[in-house]
Amino acid sequence: MGLLSNLFRRKDNYVGEARLTLFDQNFVKENWAKIEEQISLGKPSNLRSAVIDADKLVDFALKKIYPSLDNMGARLKQVKPKFEGNYQIYDQLWFAHKVRNELVHNINFDLPSVQAKLVLENFKQALVHLGALVG
Repeated sequence: MGLLSNLFRRKDNYVGEARLTLFDQNFVKENWAKIEEQISLGKPSNLRSAVIDADKLVDFALKKIYPSLDNMGARLKQVKPKFEGNYQIYDQLWFAHKVRNELVHNINFDLPSVQAKLVLENFKQALVHLGALVG
């Protein structure tokens, strides 16, 4: 390899990062409004759908930030430094994602309305912290 190739070669653990565009932020805003409509209906089935949709929306934002990573778990691990100084939101995001996984993979999982609303607030705080949604 030549000198320039060695100087500019990416390390094996390099993960490219991008920024959310205004279009991305508008997409998140519009879809969060739909989630809030589901929340306002208050039915357990609507809250379950809202949790699943909120998780998808966070994944959308993370895919935009880390386009080279192929699954949400990897993207969640990679985004941790962005929460420096406020790891509570990061931990709550992981918790919310785990609840979503239980909803999707465990047919007997019961999600009380109070917990569903807390999980949705966790997703919202993460989106705000990432700059994908204006508080």
